[in-house]
Amino acid sequence: MAGTTTISEIYGDFLHNCVCCGTTDIRFWGSKNFQYTNRVNDQAFQIYRCNHCGSGFLNHPPHNKWLESIYQHSGQALNDAVSLREVLETETDFPNRALDAKRIVGYANLYNTSNNNFALDIGSGFGFYTHALRKLAYWTVSINPGKLENQVFTEMNGDEPLAIMFEQYQCTAQFGIVIMSQVLEHLLEPDRAVKKVHQLLESGGVLACAVPNYNSFLVKLLGTKDNACLWIPEHVNYFTVDGLSALLKRNGFKIVKTQQITRIPFNALSKRLGLTGFSAKVVNYLLKYLQIPFVHLMNVLGLGIYINVYAIKK
Repeated sequence: MAGTTTISEIYGDFLHNCVCCGTTDIRFWGSKNFQYTNRVNDQAFQIYRCNHCGSGFLNHPPHNKWLESIYQHSGQALNDAVSLREVLETETDFPNRALDAKRIVGYANLYNTSNNNFALDIGSGFGFYTHALRKLAYWTVSINPGKLENQVFTEMNGDEPLAIMFEQYQCTAQFGIVIMSQVLEHLLEPDRAVKKVHQLLESGGVLACAVPNYNSFLVKLLGTKDNACLWIPEHVNYFTVDGLSALLKRNGFKIVKTQQITRIPFNALSKRLGLTGFSAKVVNYLLKYLQIPFVHLMNVLGLGIYINVYAIKK
């Protein structure tokens, strides 16, 4: 953003209703300066919370054109190009995206009773979900506007995703599976997006959705300093289980499974402490295994970092 950017180019309209359940019972929750660029960093966004379903959202949210300019570059806050090799090396150090893709695609396939083997991967990122879908013999359409992620996607899968926003996607075909992993929190009109997904699914088809948890222990502990959920301005919506369930149900979906997922990078503590060499390896090893009972407890208590929901079109 240039230094001459006007307020009207930063902020959208004020919202009077919860983006999940639609109620007007909303309140101011906190403010946070955005972090994507330091050229307009004197502007802050207000976060509102719904008193009914507990979900949150930015109010006034970022202007749509500004968000599009961010997502066309990268949806994961990448500044420079990365290679597939580099991405896979991070998966070796800390298995994450590949595990999520295998789990989410596996459950989506399990619950898909439509006999339709076409799948739509919205916000396909580096391509792990499309890769997992193809391993299960699904024909895929992938959508992702970010050019940096799309380069890795092509290395992994051999073709290119549609480099557009989901709002721009037009299709008359129907799908048995729609994947929306870490997508709904980015969309200014999640209700319209879910309604569109419902239209694209065959009866008995499955929407597999993953979002950050606004009720996570990180948000409760760090407040607006949390970035897993409250990444400003890319994340414009902050979901709870109740809020996401309300959003899906009022758009014709039946929820068949909800789970919470928490992973803490093994090197998170050693990096914070500035450790290297043998001492870092010891701390990383301990964190890898000592976190297991902790993250299990957080998930059971509904305080996990991410929410996964599987919903079928009735």
